[in-house]
Amino acid sequence: MIYTTQGVMQRQYTQINGDDWQHLLKSVQHPQGLQASNVQIESYKHTNAPYVVYGTSTGLDRGQSEITARSILFIDVDDNGKDYQTEAHHIDAFLNSFTVNHVIYPTISNGIKPSERLRVAIPLDVELDAEAYSQVWQVLTHYMHLNADPAGAQKAFKQLQGLYVYTTQNAHNEPIIEADGKPLDTAFFLSKYENLSRTTSASRRTTGVPTTGNIPKWAMNNRKIINALLDPETHYSDFGGWDNMLTSIGGWVFKSTQGDIELSADVVQATNDRGISPIPFDDLKHKFASWSKHWRY
Repeated sequence: MIYTTQGVMQRQYTQINGDDWQHLLKSVQHPQGLQASNVQIESYKHTNAPYVVYGTSTGLDRGQSEITARSILFIDVDDNGKDYQTEAHHIDAFLNSFTVNHVIYPTISNGIKPSERLRVAIPLDVELDAEAYSQVWQVLTHYMHLNADPAGAQKAFKQLQGLYVYTTQNAHNEPIIEADGKPLDTAFFLSKYENLSRTTSASRRTTGVPTTGNIPKWAMNNRKIINALLDPETHYSDFGGWDNMLTSIGGWVFKSTQGDIELSADVVQATNDRGISPIPFDDLKHKFASWSKHWRY
């Protein structure tokens, strides 16, 4: 099923009937066009940019519903140290070796923020729940050597994905469309996960703290959280949405304070209240109860 929103702040999905993969293909082949300044594009993302979830939802209210399965897998590559063309063709070659259908397109931040800023979308042969989706995502990003954003795969399964918007800023980077193959063989890639998990565990034992360049990942995450605490409206899109930012902040406070749930709630509420369009208190209370079930320290 296809669930769309106009802007990341829209609280209700619009449900569209039709084939998920064909809907995505059409959106890339015939994208919305936008000629605007960098500042205007940031505002456009909040209120008008096309976003989508492909799969199964328990309802149309984004706050109250849950995404239980996804039919198209997305990978966001924002900072892998390469340019768009180099990275896009590398990913394209890997997926073509398995004759897998896919699209690769520049995100709306491409040409505004540095590095690749690309999104990969791959149709799946069966819908996957959150755990299986995350495992396939990890296998693909590992074997393609991608430093990809894990938010939508490992932390916020209901995260919206931005569809292709053709802008003045990203116009020099063209999408790649492969529609003559087949959906991803999920069973094959799931079968690779166990071996990957063992390899990763062994690597962590021998190499110590994972790093991004010379900066540990935990430090990069702390910087991201602190930036959001200082200016949530500017930085919430780094998390893929307002809800994702709030749950990330709450989980971070909870872990950093050895499980102080009251302080975590206070920080989440204070951050939410600083938004242009904050989540109503009753809705936030319901979301917080759901989010906190997944936090650990």
